[in-house]
Amino acid sequence: MPTDSRYSDPLVSVVVPTHSRPEYLRRAVQSVLAQSYDAIELVIVDDNDATPASEALVDLSLRDLTTVEIVRGRDHANAAAARNTGVQVASGEFVAFLDDDDWWAANKITRQIEAFDRADDDVGLVYAGAKLVFDDHRTVSVPPAVEEPMTKALLRRNVVGTMSAVIVRRRVAKAISFDERFPSWEDLVWYVDLSRFTDFERIPDPLVWYEHDSPDRLSEDVERERRSRQLFLAKYQSLARSYGVLFEREMRAWAAFRSGTVAFHGGAYDEARRLLLTAVARYPLERQFYPYLVTALGGARLHRAVRRLRALSR
Repeated sequence: MPTDSRYSDPLVSVVVPTHSRPEYLRRAVQSVLAQSYDAIELVIVDDNDATPASEALVDLSLRDLTTVEIVRGRDHANAAAARNTGVQVASGEFVAFLDDDDWWAANKITRQIEAFDRADDDVGLVYAGAKLVFDDHRTVSVPPAVEEPMTKALLRRNVVGTMSAVIVRRRVAKAISFDERFPSWEDLVWYVDLSRFTDFERIPDPLVWYEHDSPDRLSEDVERERRSRQLFLAKYQSLARSYGVLFEREMRAWAAFRSGTVAFHGGAYDEARRLLLTAVARYPLERQFYPYLVTALGGARLHRAVRRLRALSR
């Protein structure tokens, strides 16, 4: 891939939704500016109710980017709506997504464009590995490789990971929009829909840093999780059933488990116990369900003890 001129490479539009987190936004944009890839368009979808993104970034050298677009004040209902706006504004051949509380390795875009260069035209999305960054600054690499049909794997759980690890052909992103009915899970839903339309390619190396304990993550809202789970089951029940009755039970169990872990981490232990018991009842063969269920049954005291033990073992 030529690298001697920003105009010799395909333009990559980087879509960054942001809402009232200027300090995180600066770090995310700095990681875009540090990319080894030159042909970058930055698209910031700014729903800030306080400091505008343009003010938060005033002292950064955005001139080094090919173009910069800031879309402000549209009161997007959720992340799905903000990302759809970003895709509509984007003019690049490829679209990369970056949440404002995440950041990239300097070679992230280069590695992914190189992967597209090597891949067949059927590949419409390339995702990289990521690292979870906990409050003690230690990291864990995710996600694992997928060894079954991508759609089937995604009906169980998000095996692609954070949106910040993804780059997609713009024509694919325009063909399959984010489902704005979902207050959360919009990333997983989009992956499922895309997997039925195009092939995915994985780069196993961690090229994204994901802030696990940053404030205001949508996934921490138990009520939004409940609504998203209901919508997910309604949208994909027939698709899951096409893989067999047992798989449909497994899909429903994983949906309950996903919401149960959110309730668990949010301290809603009664809700967590109900959902985790539902997951085990629907698909008792999945071993991953049991540690969460046992800890949830023990409540806040056992949860705190487990967290202390994990912190000591890192």
